[in-house]
Amino acid sequence: MSRSTNRVRSEFLSLLLMGVGSFYVHRAFRAEKRQKLEWLRSTSQVFTTEHGSIEYAVRGQGQPLLYIHGGMGGFEQGIALAEMPALDDFQLITFSRPGYRRTDISIGGSLPEQAESACRVLDHLGIRTAAVIALSAGGMAGLQFAQNYPERCKALILLSAQGPELAHSRPSRFWLWLLDLMLASDFFVWMLMNLGMTVLTRLMRVVNVQDSLPQITQFFAGVSPASDWRVGTANDVDQLINQQSIKLERIHVPTLVLHGTQDVIVPPVVANDNAIKIPQAQLTMIDGGTHIMMATHAGEISHLIRHYLERISGQMPHN
Repeated sequence: MSRSTNRVRSEFLSLLLMGVGSFYVHRAFRAEKRQKLEWLRSTSQVFTTEHGSIEYAVRGQGQPLLYIHGGMGGFEQGIALAEMPALDDFQLITFSRPGYRRTDISIGGSLPEQAESACRVLDHLGIRTAAVIALSAGGMAGLQFAQNYPERCKALILLSAQGPELAHSRPSRFWLWLLDLMLASDFFVWMLMNLGMTVLTRLMRVVNVQDSLPQITQFFAGVSPASDWRVGTANDVDQLINQQSIKLERIHVPTLVLHGTQDVIVPPVVANDNAIKIPQAQLTMIDGGTHIMMATHAGEISHLIRHYLERISGQMPHN
């Protein structure tokens, strides 16, 4: 048999193996996507307003704690957060913001409209006031809620949260490039979550990744598929760049700013700006904390949140 014939046969077999491998990989991707959506839909509830549907979930009993999620996810982030920092003795209310999951963007994607949708969730549950935890991109909606509805916000906790200053900071080109890829492809996100989690966390400056990998994976459980949060995250970017409604000096609720010293997604300068301009704000920097410190520093964060809410409750008159 000639060398050319062997080469052709070898190339053919290589292409065949690649084709078979690609088929099974894509089949696994489609199956996991279907299973993930089934899990998400079975874990939440939906109620309808005159402008569209809002998705939410409630866990636990006790003091109401309203969670406003970040980008690339939805209500399920709140469930993960309650389990990781052990906030399970609170009544945690978590909902998907407009454009995320099953919450219609027609509810209104502007920051004032997002704050109003949070009120609608509380109204639906018959809850007058709640403490608020706002994570990452959800920080903007949390700030707007505290500004517009101080009578309904017992306290605001900003966790690795965005603020108006982020629009003036120069974001890393790498993270913007990565976000563009994630917004464009469900398959890319699936591959990233399955094969690139360790690399991704190292790029986020997480140390001792293996020690925290189960918690990180739990928090990122809803990142894939991207099509379930694409509209909301794109809207978040627009709101951050173009927002004019948040005036930090007008926020007059007790505010705790928790931020990591190693956060490369939302730089610490944003947390400093939030804390300086909000009149009743307290800033606590988590040494070595990154943008996902809720998974890597869960015990410390849980203690800080509990201590702060207990102190605030002791200072406020009982309803």
